[in-house]
Amino acid sequence: MNDTTTAPAAPVAPARGRGGLVGAAAAEWTKLWGVRSTWVCLASTAALVVAYTVIVGVSARSSTAQASGGEPPTDPLANLGTGVVFMGQFAVLALATMVIASEYATGSIRGTLQCVPVRHRMLLSKSVVLVPVLFVTGLVVAPLGLGSAVSALGDVADPVTAGASVRQALAVGGYLGAVGMISVGIGAAVRSVAGTITVGFLILLVLPMTLQSVSVEFVQKAADLLPGPAGMALMGVSESDTYGPGAAAALLVFWAFAANAAGYWVLRNRDA
Repeated sequence: MNDTTTAPAAPVAPARGRGGLVGAAAAEWTKLWGVRSTWVCLASTAALVVAYTVIVGVSARSSTAQASGGEPPTDPLANLGTGVVFMGQFAVLALATMVIASEYATGSIRGTLQCVPVRHRMLLSKSVVLVPVLFVTGLVVAPLGLGSAVSALGDVADPVTAGASVRQALAVGGYLGAVGMISVGIGAAVRSVAGTITVGFLILLVLPMTLQSVSVEFVQKAADLLPGPAGMALMGVSESDTYGPGAAAALLVFWAFAANAAGYWVLRNRDA
């Protein structure tokens, strides 16, 4: 009898795909570009900014021609910045709301958390994908808005240098990215599409305007610390000189991390 023994086969390591933050970000990237609403929101951002700069530019040129009282806004860079704050950012708010809060509305957040059970990684992956997209969107929207502002203002437009245009484009991209990250944090905390849009609208525009209208100095100064006024300071369109672009950028970073910290706390302590 042939007494032979067969050595056991060496264990084969299971195939591993991309995991961790890279895998989570890849999944978020697929989800972001897999729906038409992403393109609609990004196109709406550009359309709203261009529409604002055209309306304000035509109005300013008409006011200047009629020599009416007051000083019309003839700075194309200022018109671009205010167009982002008063119009364009709300399409970004809608997009960021779709990225996080719509998953709670449809119940797909449970599937997301099954695939990425580490909750801070899931939340971070959304911003890792969304913020660069919004930054690039700002870089594209800025020259479009600036061009429409210059065209609408015509010969009453203030001169614009190439350096100032580049700085404004970077500021617009940075602000839109911050708005997106803040909105993701709000959405994780509020868990509602309507609630996220409402809270975001209040924090970004309504609350600052309300506090700034109060004739109490410390209340007005407190309003300057909110994200909306910080964005205006970053883009150089703030009516107050409380702080410069560097401090404005730091404030936006603070609000982005604060919003996501609140969102993560809710995400960790409540069931999906």
